[in-house]
Amino acid sequence: MITLIAKYYFDKNKEANELINTVKEKMLEFNLDGYQEYKYYKKIKKSCTALYELETENLFRELEYIPIYEEELSLIETLPNDRQKKFMFTLFAIARYMNCDGWINKKNLKGLSEVFKLANVTLPSDKKNELLHELYINGYISFGKKIDNLNIRVPLSSPGTIAYKLTSFENIGNQYIGNFKKGYKQCKCCGKKIKDTGNKKMYCTQCAEENEKNRKRICAKLLRN
Repeated sequence: MITLIAKYYFDKNKEANELINTVKEKMLEFNLDGYQEYKYYKKIKKSCTALYELETENLFRELEYIPIYEEELSLIETLPNDRQKKFMFTLFAIARYMNCDGWINKKNLKGLSEVFKLANVTLPSDKKNELLHELYINGYISFGKKIDNLNIRVPLSSPGTIAYKLTSFENIGNQYIGNFKKGYKQCKCCGKKIKDTGNKKMYCTQCAEENEKNRKRICAKLLRN
């Protein structure tokens, strides 16, 4: 964690002592059980000063977007239902982000739960297993050889025509529905999928109500002033 925080806040234009102080502050914000700063000061100092000697490629990469290519989108479209399509779309996005030759490394189904959450797919554990099994037996994904993990690999295509640029790692499944399923769009506020009624609807019911309340509060404040 110390190394990750140091890499995240590293700025070659700032002094090492500034980075050290930042890492110390951020570590305290986590409220880790048993963490005592003086015990880890040498580790913090070593991790921070080492970054100034590293090559640029060893630091965090800054990505403008994650591309989903047309070949990958065509593969997703062959799936039989929206649930599988959303999940597969999310797998492609994460695998390209991880940059590990299509691999998404997870120890077990519990570790994979975040992927289902990103895909906006809510299922009990047995149904999650069924979905993974269906994708596997039909050749959409493959698993690692070790039986003590749930590492998944997806067939990333070679760079070609970009079908979609993913700029937000939230509601990835709904991003697929909102952009590629006819008759649907995304709520611009919370990211939920909403039906496209053709009347310039941009928000889900809940967000629309909240926006209207905010508008009325602003109008009331202006009138009072």
